[in-house]
Amino acid sequence: MPVREAEAIILRTHPLKEADKVVSFFARGAGRTRGVAPNARRSARRFGASLELLAHVRLRYQEREARDLVRLESCELLESYFDIQGNYDVVVASSYLAEVCEQLLPEHEANDPFFRLLLLVMGEIRATGRIWRPLTYFDLWSVKLAGFLPPLERCFHCGAGLEPAGTAWFHAATEGLRCRDCRLERSWPLSADSRAVAHAMLETSLAAISDDGWSKSQAEDLRKFLGQEMERHLERRLVTRAPLEELP
Repeated sequence: MPVREAEAIILRTHPLKEADKVVSFFARGAGRTRGVAPNARRSARRFGASLELLAHVRLRYQEREARDLVRLESCELLESYFDIQGNYDVVVASSYLAEVCEQLLPEHEANDPFFRLLLLVMGEIRATGRIWRPLTYFDLWSVKLAGFLPPLERCFHCGAGLEPAGTAWFHAATEGLRCRDCRLERSWPLSADSRAVAHAMLETSLAAISDDGWSKSQAEDLRKFLGQEMERHLERRLVTRAPLEELP
């Protein structure tokens, strides 16, 4: 079989047998794929630090007939985020980004907008050393690009418009936002300010959204809403959401 070359982002690795690694990666032109890196655990010469979490790489790999895993031949490091992985918040955020990609993206389906989104968000985390603004942007655009972002300006239940300056409501068991009249018991509020943040992020670039005043509390309700939308679509919990929510 011919050897393919692809720009890719490393999502996860785990040991295989005594010397190999299984590598989950997101290839720009081929989508999410899994492969075997032969002898990667025993010798650093062939792959080195290129298989680190969210490393931006150029892979050469061979697809094998009737095999689920491709065979990695070489891996050239284009950009590493190892220098910021000493920050615990960044480690947790990176693990979350990787899990969302692994769970949300279908196998072998190219998605260039999502690929650019992931590079953009990691670049912003590196540039600022702060995670909450880029993570909010990532959550919003992940749900948008996956095709299940519900309307943010009207009640999903009755269709009435939501007041721009008013509170909307969401519930873990139901899709979308609801107005005050349609809200369910034990619903969570989504503030008008957070909906304004969402609209701004959908209409402009991440760099154009000011980083001033951003902390975990900024748009926290929006991230909770988007996280629930993802988990409802996936029909499973995202394991990394809990440690992310526990960060100070």
